[in-house]
Amino acid sequence: MSLKLDIRFIKMPGVPGLFLLLLSVNIVFLTAAKAVLPELSPGSYASNLAPGKNSLLYFSNTEFANNVIFLEELQKSAGVLKDYGIYVAKVNCVKEDTIKFCSEGNAYFFRGTKLLREFPTDTLFDVNAIVANVLFVLLYNKVKYITSILELQNLEDAIKGKKNFIFVYVQAVGTPEHRSVMEAVFIHGSNHQFVLTTESSLLKSMSTEEPSQVSAKLVFNHCKSAMSVRQKCHQTIMAQPLTTINIHRFLKVMGLPLVGEVSGDPDKFTSVHLQLGLPVIFIVSQQETYDADLETAEEVARQLLGKAGVAILLREKVGVQISPDSNVGIKRAEENSPVKYMKLEDIQQIQNLLHVTTKEDAAEKMEDNTADPEVQDDEVAEAVYRDRNRSLPLQLVPSMTDEMFKMVALSPRHTAVLFYMSWDTVSLSFLELFANMAVKYKDMLDVSLARVNCADWTDVCSKENITIIPVIKIYQTGQEPFTYTGMMGTEEPANFLVLMKQECPLQLNTVEEAEEFLSEYMLKKSLLDNNILMLGIFTPDMKEESDGFIIAGKDLRGFASVGIYTGEKTSVLAEKYGVHPPAVLFSRQGVQKVYAVSLLNTPRSQVLPLLRRGLLGEFPEVRVETLPSLLQSQRALLILFSEGPLHHGHEKHILSLVRGKYLEPYLACWLNLKETPVAYEMLKKYFGLIPHLPVLVLVTFGTQGQVFALPADQPITEVNILYWLEMVKAGEEAPIYSLSNEDWGPPLPDYDFLAMMDAADPSFAAQKIRISMKPRKRKKAELSIDDEGADAKRQTGRSLRGTVPKFLEHEKVSEQHTEL
Repeated sequence: MSLKLDIRFIKMPGVPGLFLLLLSVNIVFLTAAKAVLPELSPGSYASNLAPGKNSLLYFSNTEFANNVIFLEELQKSAGVLKDYGIYVAKVNCVKEDTIKFCSEGNAYFFRGTKLLREFPTDTLFDVNAIVANVLFVLLYNKVKYITSILELQNLEDAIKGKKNFIFVYVQAVGTPEHRSVMEAVFIHGSNHQFVLTTESSLLKSMSTEEPSQVSAKLVFNHCKSAMSVRQKCHQTIMAQPLTTINIHRFLKVMGLPLVGEVSGDPDKFTSVHLQLGLPVIFIVSQQETYDADLETAEEVARQLLGKAGVAILLREKVGVQISPDSNVGIKRAEENSPVKYMKLEDIQQIQNLLHVTTKEDAAEKMEDNTADPEVQDDEVAEAVYRDRNRSLPLQLVPSMTDEMFKMVALSPRHTAVLFYMSWDTVSLSFLELFANMAVKYKDMLDVSLARVNCADWTDVCSKENITIIPVIKIYQTGQEPFTYTGMMGTEEPANFLVLMKQECPLQLNTVEEAEEFLSEYMLKKSLLDNNILMLGIFTPDMKEESDGFIIAGKDLRGFASVGIYTGEKTSVLAEKYGVHPPAVLFSRQGVQKVYAVSLLNTPRSQVLPLLRRGLLGEFPEVRVETLPSLLQSQRALLILFSEGPLHHGHEKHILSLVRGKYLEPYLACWLNLKETPVAYEMLKKYFGLIPHLPVLVLVTFGTQGQVFALPADQPITEVNILYWLEMVKAGEEAPIYSLSNEDWGPPLPDYDFLAMMDAADPSFAAQKIRISMKPRKRKKAELSIDDEGADAKRQTGRSLRGTVPKFLEHEKVSEQHTEL
């Protein structure tokens, strides 16, 4: 909803001032600040329940203190509900409070001191649900909820000749559409009777659309003009999505005269329809045929109700020369748009004209739209489309031709080349990050940067064996190209380019050098604040073990600083860090503690996987960059959800189990909800609401993925964790949630281009197939049909052989094509 649109509405004549006030305040709310949520004590809340005052109070206690998402949504809704005269506050209960409202952790809606409704917090799952549910209670006498066709029929019979009624279907209470409807009821409820349902059977009685494909629908029933109970109410279905603005526009149009009249210059004609963004159809008339033309205009207006305005234009009154052949004109909603005149022969042509105009408008709006989820259903594609007009700083990343690329392999300087496709949205997104990296670290990267568009230079990409795009390869004369396989961001590739220039592994000759390697001195060479140092320690006689570590260390080039010490004083390091060689010491930047992993009896093939797991840490944090590595372990995840940094006691207990190898079947990790907000949605999905934090969760995978939770009444201790895991293993613990095994498909279906072609010309595709077969081949195909048909009768299974030739035999090609 744009500010430009709101200003246009403020200029509209006849729009209720209260609605404009609500609309402007809501826009400020959605785009700017959050309302402050007042907090009350159990002893003072009653003094705020003044007579006639509507109040929504949430009684919070220590058991539900961590319902963070609900509190955030309640805070957002406070500003919205204030505009409807509803006071929103939080009452802080303590254990000693005995008032009944404090025991459930629910929200309560009061009018004065009278309780109107109790709301469990899981029904108020976001700001839309809060506003919709509260207004539903507040406006109960203006909205009738029905569940059967009989109720609908009785209401329609009772209201005929008295009032129009508005039928609304929503999939569920608390949806954004439900909120929009209730906000419209607040404005228009005194003029119209609103009827609400969530029953799909009632939608079928009002609309021909399949309920499973409809999230919400509004139907205006013109019952006020019905003279008897037997006369059916004319219906107008709202075609636009159910938003507050669209509903207001629609109801505003429903209250306008059916046909207007033009006086003066038609190019300067204005009406509410035009102000609402709808076109106006002019029925060109003259005095002799005025009555007949007025009937035509009324019929057109009924069919276009809600989609366009209709006005009758008398040639004698407008004072403008109009071609004698023209009988219809159309004026679009754009400012200063001229009237286009034409000659049409029936009402259907007028509807087609409107349809074409609507498509043209939609195409123009689509071009200007920067984030339309119905157009761009992929987030990366949407981001690229939104930024398509922004120029990238590509000066530091020159584009390579085939001749220029030949010089890259001959250069003694490292060159990082990005291979991409100019039509691929992921490539373009990474190209922007790559260019930003060049600008941000231009004084720190001792590496040349370049790019090759594989859409233009296919031969270059083919010779370089580029099978995945986008990808970065690093070249240097005399060396094999090295492929970057890390995160596609700005910092990660830059850090890789810095670390890859270090010797890997770095040979350390003394204990002092090894200690210095583990210190902050070496860490300063990294660009990231979470870089990891890895030091392998071996005695001089451990030749085979050290060689295996060297091979594995080379594969980690660029991703970690790797060192090796094989000197005589290995025992000094081993004793200091409490490990027996062969072993690896890990040190993370910013963390003083060095932890060790033994390589004793580790096969050479398992050294690299062990080092990769070691890079994550003993008790890793789940982040975007670590999640792929965590999932690659193919072990069940034991996740500690924490609201902020790890509690020292919880970390101590879990690390004790990890170091004692009690959690070998699992991968223990933790998730910081403040750093990774998506964790709130995960918990809400698992538990139905945000549980008391911290909480320990076990997520198993396989054919039947399940989620288990450590009971809330059990502290996070070593004994409790092991006992709980044994109960899960024995099948004594019930899962709190089962993971779906459905594939993650695209949010919107692909375009069916053949169906589009058939809609434009039903015989097009069939004719193409018919033309492509020569008579001789067709005759052979027909002969093969007979043979294959006989074979098919003998087969128990169904065959698709001969489908096209059989299809060509049909005379009614266009009718059969859609079935094919």
